[in-house]
Amino acid sequence: MTVYPAKQHFAATVGHLGADSGVILVHGSETLMHPDSDTEYEFHQNSNFYYLSGVAEPGFAAAYDISTRTAILFVPHVSADEAVWTGVPPSLDEYRAAHGFDAAHYTKDIDAVVGALKPSVVYTLPENASACAAFSLAPVEKLRLAVHEARVYKDDCEIEIMRRANQISSAAHVTLMHEAREGMNEAELRGRFVGLALAQGCSYEAYGSIVARGRNAAVLHYTKNNMKLDNSSDVVLVDAGGTYGNYASDITRTWPVGPRFTDNARAIYAIVLDMQKAVIDACAPHKQWEDMHALAQRVAAEGLLRLGVLTGDLESILAHHVVGYFMPHGIGHLIGIDTHDVGGYPPGTERINKPGLRYLRARREMLPRMVFTVEPGLYFVDAILAEAQATPTVAQHIDFDVVKRYHSVGGVRIEDNIVITDSGNDNLTSKCPKEIADVEALRSGAYNA
Repeated sequence: MTVYPAKQHFAATVGHLGADSGVILVHGSETLMHPDSDTEYEFHQNSNFYYLSGVAEPGFAAAYDISTRTAILFVPHVSADEAVWTGVPPSLDEYRAAHGFDAAHYTKDIDAVVGALKPSVVYTLPENASACAAFSLAPVEKLRLAVHEARVYKDDCEIEIMRRANQISSAAHVTLMHEAREGMNEAELRGRFVGLALAQGCSYEAYGSIVARGRNAAVLHYTKNNMKLDNSSDVVLVDAGGTYGNYASDITRTWPVGPRFTDNARAIYAIVLDMQKAVIDACAPHKQWEDMHALAQRVAAEGLLRLGVLTGDLESILAHHVVGYFMPHGIGHLIGIDTHDVGGYPPGTERINKPGLRYLRARREMLPRMVFTVEPGLYFVDAILAEAQATPTVAQHIDFDVVKRYHSVGGVRIEDNIVITDSGNDNLTSKCPKEIADVEALRSGAYNA
C-alpha cells in the first residue's frame, strides 16, 4: 500500500477553505485512562486529524503552511522509562518519511516551529482551540467544514483501503452464513465475525455489531446480541463491518436460521432485494440522494401492494409516506473514516420532516468518489405500526390483518457499500452473497456439512 496521502488531504482541505495564506494546526487525540487504574481505554484517533495526517497513534499534531505547501508532523517524545512499556519509537525522520511529511519535530516545539512561520492566521478545529491559543485563530468552524467537505471525496488510496475493509468484512459474513447453526447464541456470531475481521487485518469493529434473530431484527440498532437462535423459521439480521486502515465497512445480510427462508420471510426479503437492486442500478453522478430513497419507497410500495400488506392507490400511498412506517430509516449514508461519515448535509441543507425521510443521513447530489451505503429494509415495529393505525390517512392504506402474517419476520435489511464513479458506481461488497438462491445454498451447506 502506498503512503497515506496526508499532504494531498491538506491541499484538498485548503481548496474548500479558500485560503492562500496562514497555517493549519491540528492536534490528534490523547490516550484516556480508566479512573483509579493504570488501564487505558481503547484508543481511537480523531477522525479529522487522521484524515489530515494519516497518524493513528495518540499524542501527535500536524501543521500545514498554506502559502509554501509545507506539511510538518509533531511527534510526542518518548522517554527511556516510557519506552520500557511501549517500545522504542521511530526517529523523527522515520516518522516524517513514513507519513509523507516535509519535516518533523517534537510536540514540545509546536509553538516555536509554528511561530517561526509568522502566520497571519491559524486554522484549527473546535476541539483544538485551547491548544492553539498562542496564535491568532480563524473561526474554528471554517476548518471543520472544509475538512468535512474534503472527506466526502475519496482518493485512490482511500478507495483501495475501503475495498480491502469490505473484502475482509464480506468474507466474514459469508463464513457466518455458512457456519451458523440453530442453538447458537447471537453473541457467538458476533464474536466469530469480530475474530475473523481482526485475523485478516482489521483493527476493530467499525461500530457495535448487530446480530438480531427474529423479532429482534425489528430493533434497528439492536446491540444486546444475547438471544439464542432457537427457531429455524426465524431470520437473522447481521449488520457488521470491520475497520481496516482506519476506514470503515458497513455490511448487512439477512438469512434464515434454518436451511431455507419461510414463505413469508422470503416474500419480505425479495421486496427488500428488489429495493436495493433498483437503487444501486440508479446510483450515478448528478443524481440526488433523496431521490434514491424515494425510488426505494416506490419499489417497496409496489411489493407490499402485491402481498396485500398495503391497499389502495400507489400514488396516494407514496404521497402519505406510508412506506415510512415500514422503513423508518434513510436509504443509506456516506461512509469513510467514520461509519456514518461527515458531509451528508452541506451548510444550508435542511432535513425533510416526513416519515422515513426525517432520518436521511445525507441530502446532496451524488458525485464521483463519494462512497455511500445502500441499505433498504422492511420492519414490523409494534410502536410504529400502532402510530400508523392511529393515523387515518395512513391506516386506510394498510391491511393490519395481513401485517400480522409477516409480524414474526421482525425485519429484513440488505446493505452494500458503493463508490460513485464517472458513469455509475462500483459495488465494494458485490462478492457478499445476497440472492435468495445463493443465501439458501450457504445455509443448506451449513446444515448438510
